[in-house]
Amino acid sequence: MFSKDLTMNYLLDFYRELLSPRQYEVLNLYYGDDLSLSEIAEELGISRQGVRHIIKKGEEQLKGFEDGLGLAGRFSESRRAAEEISARLEKLKSKTSDSEILKEIDEISRLTAFLAE
Repeated sequence: MFSKDLTMNYLLDFYRELLSPRQYEVLNLYYGDDLSLSEIAEELGISRQGVRHIIKKGEEQLKGFEDGLGLAGRFSESRRAAEEISARLEKLKSKTSDSEILKEIDEISRLTAFLAE
């Protein structure tokens, strides 16, 4: 048996529309629902080897999409940057009492908040 690479679930969120419906279904059952190959095979009425083949091909495609497009990596980097910006804004906020500066800090925090979620 091969071990699950949980980053695949993350890539699946980004690239699900680029997979066939069957690939998405199998990969989602495997990574999202944490079903075994046997459980998926039984549920879908295919062989365990067929499930494994779909998973391997889907993983290759997901890795290829990420290598080419880099959406998941860029999203992670954006999230980390937004968290760093938020932390720095909070430091600035504690160092000033100027209401105009505090308003601007709050506005910047609001604009970057959705990236850090």
